[in-house]
Amino acid sequence: MNQGSSHLYFDGRRLGTKLGSPGRRFRADPRCLWAGGEAAYAHVCALADEDALLPFDYPEIQQVRRDALAWWIPMLGESLVCITTLAVDSVNYGGAVTVARDPRLFSEDPFARIFPGTIVETDLFTAVAPPAGPVIERYSGVAWPGGRFA
Repeated sequence: MNQGSSHLYFDGRRLGTKLGSPGRRFRADPRCLWAGGEAAYAHVCALADEDALLPFDYPEIQQVRRDALAWWIPMLGESLVCITTLAVDSVNYGGAVTVARDPRLFSEDPFARIFPGTIVETDLFTAVAPPAGPVIERYSGVAWPGGRFA
């Protein structure tokens, strides 16, 4: 059980939460990792390459977050477990993870417009209610949708 860590590691094929797990380290919304244990599929739209990052303020990043609220989350419906962006630091976006009980709709993931998606079977994530928005303000260095507006 992961007690609220916000660190998520991705090596291009696998996800981990333990310190020293292989792969690139990101910060995720810790609520998604609080209890863990639900068998699901993660669509990881991120790369293991340390240079794969963009500022959260880029219009393309803001647009995929708006698309997630407008149609991606409603499209997933009851299949959605949780969704989180992956922060590299307080300024840079490293990707996003959508976790669902059924992976059939992952080909529609708007976050895959930024970084390609990889489907990973996982039990690291717990259900978190989807955010209500808005998503154009900077979130005080915390992976969206967690945190507060800055």
